[in-house]
Amino acid sequence: MSTITFDTGFLPAWQACYLSAQAAVTDSALLQARRSWLDTLASIAAGARERCTQAALHACEASVEAGAVGQPSSTAGLALPLSAGDAALVLGTASHALDYDDVCMLAACHPSAPPVAALLAMLPAIDARRPAFSLRDLLSAYLVGTETLLRLGQWLGFRHYALGFHATSTLGVVGAAAACSHALGLPIEQARVALSIAASSACGLRANFGTDVKPLHVGFAASQAIRAVLLAQAGASSSDDVWGATGYSLAFNGAEPPATAGWRAGEPWAIDQPGFELKRFPSCYMSHRLIAGILALRHRAPAAERAVAARILIEIPRNGQAALKHPDPGNGLEAKFSGPYCAAAAWIDGRVDLATFDDAAVSRPALREQMQRVSIVERTLEGEALESAPVNVRIEAGSFSETVCVDWAPGSLRDPITRKELLDKWGDCVQRSGLSIDESLAMAVLDATDATQAESVLGPLRRLLLEAIVRA
Repeated sequence: MSTITFDTGFLPAWQACYLSAQAAVTDSALLQARRSWLDTLASIAAGARERCTQAALHACEASVEAGAVGQPSSTAGLALPLSAGDAALVLGTASHALDYDDVCMLAACHPSAPPVAALLAMLPAIDARRPAFSLRDLLSAYLVGTETLLRLGQWLGFRHYALGFHATSTLGVVGAAAACSHALGLPIEQARVALSIAASSACGLRANFGTDVKPLHVGFAASQAIRAVLLAQAGASSSDDVWGATGYSLAFNGAEPPATAGWRAGEPWAIDQPGFELKRFPSCYMSHRLIAGILALRHRAPAAERAVAARILIEIPRNGQAALKHPDPGNGLEAKFSGPYCAAAAWIDGRVDLATFDDAAVSRPALREQMQRVSIVERTLEGEALESAPVNVRIEAGSFSETVCVDWAPGSLRDPITRKELLDKWGDCVQRSGLSIDESLAMAVLDATDATQAESVLGPLRRLLLEAIVRA
């Protein structure tokens, strides 16, 4: 491993986080981590039957390598001989299949899915290496992973996303490698190698949004992260130059010289500030504030006016439509990335949920007509932060005419999902998976003590989720 001067500052900050996480983690961060874990597990359940998840499963070769996550399932009559890497591909894809997993605009990405999928896939191997591995240990490793990927994204800035990269994947592979390294208790030297290998595995293009490849990106990230960690354990070498002036930042930021990383030891965890947004709607997060605005106005409108087609005028910040690339969607997957569709569905149905994005829902004549009456414009102001810049929504329906400014993010710390809403989301997602899972298993993720063995809480859920995927 080469020795260089880290003028970017990323690696020293990461090392401090890696080495101090167990002691530095806060009760607030642990609480938020539990909520994001359950939210991501719910997303995996909801995505079990989706085409992309099934494609990932069928693409995996049956394996009984060390670290296999499943055993023959007598209840399903099916075997689950997946390696850890294969399981990560499948679980990661499922976690993002319906775009229902959490978001953090610090780096315009989905922070939990890659590290959760990788840690869940690696759990038997982690448990074998560290039999006393506790829920606190697991959550600390997860926080190291999410902190790594989010601070990496903060360092790159929005230019990385604007260049066409899917940040959840390009950042996620590094964060998931950090999480798994920490969970396995790798020494810092090996963990640095794992991160460097993961950085060379980074991939994912926004051009594939609205297709099966977008959720597969998360599977790729989780799987490649595990591969990077196993390679580091096996003695592969790498270079710390990845985090210097000619490495990751230069390559993924359009050959712009890297800035100094703004990550400092002792800062609040990103999950605490600015926090993660747990999704209320299973669509691209850039559609959520406009949906919230339309639903709020619809609630105020007289019942008679709700039944008529409305003129919907939406003003969003610059780059607010970067991910909303399907103005005229042809199926449910594309509709998740369509501002006009999400707006029309919110007004016509008075809700936006999993059924909103069934293919049959997209072709409804009344909804297609309403889409033609939606106008979305981006402001030209420079420097507005996507996570906090207001979205203005105006509805004109019959005699009803009103405007609302949505300057909160649904599911954020300013408008958080309640415990009941989170458990309801879990129930809806599990129902979609076709499995019957006792709610007590979900509640244990939220309520089990920090000292509880991680395998006892998450092992049963992992097996049931994999079973749901295989049975589908």
